[in-house]
Amino acid sequence: MNTRKVLLITNDADISLIIRISALTLTKLNCQISIEELHDKDAVLEASASPEINLIIIDNDRNVDEAVSMITSIRKKEGSATKKILLIHNGEIYKDPFFKAGCDSIMRKDEFKRVVNNILLM
Repeated sequence: MNTRKVLLITNDADISLIIRISALTLTKLNCQISIEELHDKDAVLEASASPEINLIIIDNDRNVDEAVSMITSIRKKEGSATKKILLIHNGEIYKDPFFKAGCDSIMRKDEFKRVVNNILLM
């Protein structure tokens, strides 16, 4: 069985629900996906250090500077080099600060909703 653990950082109930439904659907297809949803920066940094975390999804509806700072701090943690960090957003954003901080991918929320199953499997 394929087992993955995802750290989700969002205040968007819709995104949270979509990810949880996708994880449940994939679990029924023999891919165990567990979601850990956190909001507090200190808790996020502590959880991101776990070797069990494979993917970190950060919702940019939070403060932009906070998201960049969080990505930078996660990348500084030992063992986080192989973890994928995905930033999701509404509207248009300037992407360079996120990529420079260590973000692997940036997607609009509407695009993310269409491909969430594929992302959780990667």
